[in-house]
Amino acid sequence: MPKLKTNRGAAKRFRATASGFKCRRSFRNHILTKKSNKHKRSLCATGRVDDSDVHSVSRMLPYAAKKIGRRRRLFNSEASIEVSICAGNEGK
Repeated sequence: MPKLKTNRGAAKRFRATASGFKCRRSFRNHILTKKSNKHKRSLCATGRVDDSDVHSVSRMLPYAAKKIGRRRRLFNSEASIEVSICAGNEGK
């Protein structure tokens, strides 16, 4: 199977996390004198990609999406191991 190309514009704008994708908020580049300090502070925080857009972002970043799937599988397997260990200790 051939290698998939990553959309370089999307790679600069989005980062994969364990639960999806994060991105920088918009409206923080220019014309800042009109905006209140509170508004500018709230724009500092990283935003999350909406659930309706996750599919399109994951198509633009194919290897990041695979990484997220691996992280979820690893996390779920660790959680199931902890549950089984805890359940074994309660019986004694």
